[in-house]
Amino acid sequence: LGVRDLARTSLALRTRCLWFSRTDQGRAWAGLDLQFSDEERAFFFASTTMVVGNGAQALFWEDRWIDGRSVHEIAPCLYACIPKRRRKLRTVADGLLANRWAQDIQGTVGVQEIGQYLQLWHKIEHTTLSAEPDRLSWKWCANGTYSARSAYLATFHGSVTCNAWKLTWKSWAPPCVRFFHWLAHLDRSWTVDRLARRGLPHPVHCPLCDQA
Repeated sequence: LGVRDLARTSLALRTRCLWFSRTDQGRAWAGLDLQFSDEERAFFFASTTMVVGNGAQALFWEDRWIDGRSVHEIAPCLYACIPKRRRKLRTVADGLLANRWAQDIQGTVGVQEIGQYLQLWHKIEHTTLSAEPDRLSWKWCANGTYSARSAYLATFHGSVTCNAWKLTWKSWAPPCVRFFHWLAHLDRSWTVDRLARRGLPHPVHCPLCDQA
C-alpha cells in the first residue's frame, strides 16, 4: 500500500548515522561515542565492506577488509582473545607493520586459536597497502555509497512477496468492511484483543460505521 514500516525506517536512518561516523569526520558530532543497538550494528556490519588503501582508517579486527570478511568471521576463537579496547584502535596499517597485530593476542591460546592464527597469517601475509585512502563500501548500492532508500529496501532482503492485500482492497465489500479486514490481518483489532483478554465473546464489529 506504500505505507512505510516505521521500525524499518528507523533502522535505515539510524544506520545513516553509523555510515557518516565512519566516512565523514567533518561533522560536528564526529568522534563522539554514539550509542547504537546490537541490531543496528549487526545490520551495518552485514551491509558494508572495507576497501583497503593506505590502511589508516580500516580497523584490523573489526572491519570486513579481508576479501570482504572480517577477522571475527575468519577466526572467531582468535578474535575472542583480543581485548575490546584494542579491537577499536588497531588499524590495518598499524597491525601489518612488523606484524603488530600478533601482539594484541592475550589470554589462553589453545589448539583452535593457534590453527586460526596460522590461517589468518596466510590470508594477510601478502597484503600490500597503497597511497589511496581506505574506502567503506555499501553493498546495497551499485556505487557503493549509502542511501536511506537502499537501506530500507535491504531490510526486506529474503522476504517473500504476498499478494493477499488484493483480497482485501480489490473486493466488492463496503470500504468499512475492507478496512476492518485490513486491521484484523495486521492484528490491530484492539477491541477484540481487549475482549479476548477478559475471556468474553466478541461480536464482529465495524470500527467505522459502529455497527455489529
